[in-house]
Amino acid sequence: MNTEKTNNVTFVKTEYTLLIIVIIVGAVLRFWNFHNIPFMHDELSALSRLEFDGIIEVIRNGVMLGDTHPAGVQVFLHYWTSVVGTSEIMVKLPFIISGIISIWVSYLIGKLWFDSTTGLFTAVFVASTQFFVLYSQIARPYVSGLLITLLMVYFWSLYFFKEKRNLYLILYVVFSALAAYNHHFSLLFAAIVGITGLTIIKKENLLAYLIAGVSIFVLYIPHLHIFFSQLSQGGIGGWLSKPKPTFIIEFLHWIFQYSYWSWIATTAVVLYLIVFLKGKLINFSNGYKKRWILITWFLLPIVIGYIYSVLRNPVIQYSMLIFSTPYLIVLLFSFHKKVKSGLIAILVFILMATNIVVLVVERDHYNIFYKQPYQELFKAALVDNRDSDVFVLDDCVPYYNEYYFDKYNKVVPYFTKRNSDIDLQGFIEVVDGIEQDIVITHALTNDEIQIVQTYFPFQIGYEVGFTYEIYTFAKEKQDKESIINKQLLAQTNFVDEIGEWKDVSGMTIYDSISNSNVCQLMGDEWGPSIGFDLIEIAPDGLGIIDIELKACLPDSLSSAFIAASIIEEGETIYFGATDFSNYILDTNEWKSIFLSIDIQGALKGRDSTNGLTVKIVVWNPKNNRVLIDDIAIYLKPGNPLRYSLYR
Repeated sequence: MNTEKTNNVTFVKTEYTLLIIVIIVGAVLRFWNFHNIPFMHDELSALSRLEFDGIIEVIRNGVMLGDTHPAGVQVFLHYWTSVVGTSEIMVKLPFIISGIISIWVSYLIGKLWFDSTTGLFTAVFVASTQFFVLYSQIARPYVSGLLITLLMVYFWSLYFFKEKRNLYLILYVVFSALAAYNHHFSLLFAAIVGITGLTIIKKENLLAYLIAGVSIFVLYIPHLHIFFSQLSQGGIGGWLSKPKPTFIIEFLHWIFQYSYWSWIATTAVVLYLIVFLKGKLINFSNGYKKRWILITWFLLPIVIGYIYSVLRNPVIQYSMLIFSTPYLIVLLFSFHKKVKSGLIAILVFILMATNIVVLVVERDHYNIFYKQPYQELFKAALVDNRDSDVFVLDDCVPYYNEYYFDKYNKVVPYFTKRNSDIDLQGFIEVVDGIEQDIVITHALTNDEIQIVQTYFPFQIGYEVGFTYEIYTFAKEKQDKESIINKQLLAQTNFVDEIGEWKDVSGMTIYDSISNSNVCQLMGDEWGPSIGFDLIEIAPDGLGIIDIELKACLPDSLSSAFIAASIIEEGETIYFGATDFSNYILDTNEWKSIFLSIDIQGALKGRDSTNGLTVKIVVWNPKNNRVLIDDIAIYLKPGNPLRYSLYR
């Protein structure tokens, strides 16, 4: 008997020691290089929607008109930033702390539902995988909702599985209401948990539980007018693309960090706990109802979000499933036999070490996530080119520019397309009017980048990262080593040519105005064309094809296009075109026309380029008279990191 007590004391000591270590590791992963964690776009957007006088205006203009999320986090940020300011460190701090506390609460839930072994492994996952680390470092309603819903479930669980105390029920009500104010999907998850309770509550406790449900609704009533206002403007989503049928499979890969090592380590630990240890499974016969609840809690938000996204507005993203994902982890580690404390320590360290190595090395989290577009844009403009005459050309909310001007204590002239209602000709006029020597661009289309390069012909910088490409161009030639050259794929001036062009010698005439041979389309639908096997020019599916030509429309009613298609076995899987009339306003005027193909975007996530052909052609659907000259096709590098956090 004394031996058993001693073993129990040893197990408890080991358990709490391991838990402390797991929480410390989780804190280190979240606070790593803390002062250099940049804002993402969504965080800057939230801060820009605080720029109103008073909380009423913030709610009216920053939530009801400018957002699709509940008001909770925006209201919190309003008061928090009024005290601590808007630096990255201070804005993110409460969210990182929420992520660390979530590790502890996830352990409590796993232990309460099954035992401490389940709790420990759940905590390991929450502490060390990219899904939970990433959203702990973002000041948005994901990790805040994770902590709130974990606390909601914890007090719900205490009420149902431990003791029917009114205090537990009251705290469950409080955190359910907070979940409703935090995010629409944490509200959805709170509703699912509440309905689950109705299916297992005993008759003698039903009235108290119903009163609790009514209390949650009453606490949410002040927010109803905001919710209905957002719905009246088109729903709570819509800017995303519809999810693929494989969404849940892709999400599971994301949970396990897209890594065979994470899958193998988790599977090995689970199988070892179930198969190779002696003894019977813990809590199997009396835990099946709990496991069905866990499966329901994990799957229902996905199913509901998927159906809503397909039938109405696309809303579902990985981030909003963070509220329900811990219960999949609890489920995975609920099947096990009795484990000695020393063995638990070994398995915990194996799983945690694997997750950390994958996070740091394979996923390269601290390199990729710590470079965000606006931070890198203004670092290039205000730090890297500090002594140069710089102009910034972008497509972002003006608040973002002003934020970084304040941060770096330096201002440069800029133009942002955002909210400018500018057309192509207006954009060309803006570029033509830039007096500075260097232009740094962000979030422009590839066609617009080609326009910039006609005025600033020397590319001296190209930086890529998650969701961004930043180009730096100069008017004058710089040091030879700093120039970034495109790869010429094909070229023709209808005298000399590079590449296997369609023979258009029958369309070639001498043009006295341009003093050169040109291709004349008159009654011809198809003009000069060329094709490439995509695997030969972009075997990895990365790269941007830039097409430039000069054109003249002698007739004011003329129109034509430079068009590009990607074809597989006779079927067009991508098509893009540029209308000459967008560039040419006057007859008999020669203008440069541009078209770009972002191969990665055109293939929509497809990895292989085998069997794909890209065809480029001048298309004259009205059979007008059109003059063409000097066609050049280039290949420039793509961005392998554009989707790197979520693929």
